[in-house]
Amino acid sequence: MLNDLDNLFRIDKTNIHLAGIVAARAYFEADDFSYSSKEPSKQMKFLIKLMSLTFRISLKFGNVYAPTKNIEGVAAWLPHDKLNLSNWQYIRHGALSIAIGPGKDVLKKLMRYSNLARKKHKQHANFPHMYLYNLAIDPQYQGNGYASKLIKPMLAKLDENNLPCYLETHKRNLVMYEHYGFEVVECISRPEYDSDMWLMMRYNK
Repeated sequence: MLNDLDNLFRIDKTNIHLAGIVAARAYFEADDFSYSSKEPSKQMKFLIKLMSLTFRISLKFGNVYAPTKNIEGVAAWLPHDKLNLSNWQYIRHGALSIAIGPGKDVLKKLMRYSNLARKKHKQHANFPHMYLYNLAIDPQYQGNGYASKLIKPMLAKLDENNLPCYLETHKRNLVMYEHYGFEVVECISRPEYDSDMWLMMRYNK
């Protein structure tokens, strides 16, 4: 059955690093974190650490899925009551490793983004909901329906439980998310990143 989370492959501790590599490839090709380094190898290392951190947190407090055991893509979900984690919780899941290498300017930009995203999240979704924390499809598998395979089962479950879903994204993904019923609640200009932050919410269908 299409709308069945049991048909997806569950990421666990043994394959988090591989999931981080897959997501890093996706974000690297999209150039979302080009500010992290002018050297591609250093940028990729930074992205793998950052993506792996998001998956470790999601594995601990929510759910992380791939379409199949081949990990063509990854989706990480967090419930609303697991969003406000302490600095110690981030450190326990590997946040300090991110601080090694990229430099103070990169970390400041990352923290500004994180703080702004957190503030806006609380503003737009201060009620029970699910958060799509991270969605990434390996570039070699993009366009083959893997995003749909990852998103639809969770959205079906949320509809059954009368829960909305919230996310942040970039302009290039708006049409895709609108296809799944998400609506733009705010667009935030971020000239220092050369891209805007689009905040979206999907209410129950």
